[in-house]
Amino acid sequence: MTDTSPRCAGCGRLLDPDDQFCSKCGSPTASKVDPEATIVVAAGSENSSALSGQREVTAPDAMPEPAAPPSGADFNTRLRHVLGAEYEILSLLGQGGFARVYRARDRRLDRMVAIKVIRPDVVGTKMFVESFRTEGIALAKLRHPGIIPIYDIREREGLIYYVMPFVEGTTLEARLDRGKLPPYESRRILSELAEALTAAHRVKMAHLDIKPANVFLEGDLGKVLLMDFGTAMAVTEVVEESSGGPVVGTPEYMSPEQARGLPDIDHRSDIYSLGALGYRMLMGRPPFSGRNATEILEKHVTEAPVPIRDVNPTIPKEFADAIMHCLEKDPWDRFSTAKELDGVLQGVTFRSTQEHVAPGAASSGVHGTIVAVIAVVALLVGLLVGVAIG
Repeated sequence: MTDTSPRCAGCGRLLDPDDQFCSKCGSPTASKVDPEATIVVAAGSENSSALSGQREVTAPDAMPEPAAPPSGADFNTRLRHVLGAEYEILSLLGQGGFARVYRARDRRLDRMVAIKVIRPDVVGTKMFVESFRTEGIALAKLRHPGIIPIYDIREREGLIYYVMPFVEGTTLEARLDRGKLPPYESRRILSELAEALTAAHRVKMAHLDIKPANVFLEGDLGKVLLMDFGTAMAVTEVVEESSGGPVVGTPEYMSPEQARGLPDIDHRSDIYSLGALGYRMLMGRPPFSGRNATEILEKHVTEAPVPIRDVNPTIPKEFADAIMHCLEKDPWDRFSTAKELDGVLQGVTFRSTQEHVAPGAASSGVHGTIVAVIAVVALLVGLLVGVAIG
């Protein structure tokens, strides 16, 4: 009789159905992998298996280098050795397209940090290593409250990792799993993302993978942080005219020019992705869906999304129009900059008092009512006194 019990891919230990991590070697199970993390490689490539469970689009002639991955237990031992006495690994927070993120303690400064390191199954693959290195370089250039910075980046004994602040909260993806966001909250999130992207675009860096899983809502106030610049590129970079390179990104949020694999992509691709994200927040779904990634990408290129107010006419017109303007097929027809988009978002007004009353306004209203009552009583008392004296 064949044993069909789930086993850890790293060390072979038997797993319980609800296990998210292997208790022996720490390797994540399939349920802990970000399902939207997508780097699309060539069909038939040996590295396609490294992204098992993720959606793929084929691109001819992409030639990433194969690698023999270490087991989960060996990798954890190797990582702890590389980190040495500087950092103590505490737990595995999760993993995405080609990297793992660990919660750790900085022994020297006694603070919690997050350490991002390339995954063991792709550690020898040039394509992923270069993408990971690109992210570190991109983050090192950026300084903005809405972008998670890096404390340090190192390459030791064949491993590349960088150290970031450890922040508590949740991803926008997890928040959206609970339902659509109110329009005023969606506007706030998009506005803060536009501000962060303005800083990135100022240093000629396009993100190219904006999606709910890459937006972090920190703490009780839900401060917006843009994460994962792993697919970022310098918009001044000269790219050869070719359709043979890999298509990189997440299908539901990719711009038409990304979907077509065009070489002259710039910051306006991020503006399209912001529009797709805003559409998801307001409508409860991305602008396009399909049976597979190829079908979704084709729709980005050829189809117009259903207008937001055709489905929900209660959305403020200027807000809905701004999002639909982001989703124009031609980059020249979109907002020219993220700053321009932010200016329009800041001007959106909401007619429901519950949606735009400032914090403390409700209590101020109660206070004003009490003051008004006291004033009326005082006036009546004054009149009565005046009559008695008269």
